[in-house]
Amino acid sequence: MTVFPDDHRDGDLGGGTGGGAGGEAPDPLEQLLRPQVEFLAVPSGAFEQIRRRAARRRRVRAAVGGGTAVAVAAGALYLAGSLSSGGADEEVGPPASHARTTSAPATTGTPAPQPSTTRPTAGGHTSRPPAGGPGTTAGPTKGSTVTPTPTGTGTGTGTTPMCTADQLTPSLGGSDAGAGNLYRYLVVTNHSATACHLTGYPGLSVLDANGRQIGQPATREPSSYQPVVLQPGDAASDTIHTANQMGTCLPESAKLRIYPPGSRASLVFAGQITICNDEFAITPFAPGTTGNPPS
Repeated sequence: MTVFPDDHRDGDLGGGTGGGAGGEAPDPLEQLLRPQVEFLAVPSGAFEQIRRRAARRRRVRAAVGGGTAVAVAAGALYLAGSLSSGGADEEVGPPASHARTTSAPATTGTPAPQPSTTRPTAGGHTSRPPAGGPGTTAGPTKGSTVTPTPTGTGTGTGTTPMCTADQLTPSLGGSDAGAGNLYRYLVVTNHSATACHLTGYPGLSVLDANGRQIGQPATREPSSYQPVVLQPGDAASDTIHTANQMGTCLPESAKLRIYPPGSRASLVFAGQITICNDEFAITPFAPGTTGNPPS
């Protein structure tokens, strides 16, 4: 309560029985402006949660610090190893500028026997061994390539070039038949003034009068062969094998086209061949004019 100096209704100043410092009663306005503060109670388990979080933070900091230490140590070891090598590493394998040669192992032992060729004749069946005898190279089948090695029998192919199409004159020679098969001899003659040689199979197809191919080119009958040296005027021959009017027959040819062995140039000449029963094959070249094997 406010006391004025001229107010003597309650007695002298500082008199009376009140609260406060002089025994005055507490001021109500002060109670409104300064209320008593009540502190909230600590939630249950708060301290335990704070301790667990602090422990997790400590473990994370320890793991990060350990990983960093390990990485630093590994980097130091790698750097020390690189610096200590001094260029003394061993070189493995030849340098890039060196050529590497691989040689095939030599073949030893007795060569496998070659299949024999059986050709029927007009008077019956006659079995003939393959031409060339021992030491010849087995002939390739369709789509394969074989390069035979001269056997030192006086062929002279070491200095004799391969015959070109310009040096050869082709023609059809004699024939043979039996047991539903037809055999016709394909003959080539060296008309040039120099010697040359033939090795292996020619390419052969039959044509109509307009030069259009009839059917497929001839396949290759497996047979042994050797290089055939042709002096000027000499001839070599092989055998064309067809069926004797059996099964389905194609039109008879008017011409034949031959590619000499190893040549990209062809020769076309007159000749009549009929392909029947899808049988059209040829043997490799052999000396003479009576086919391979010779009749």
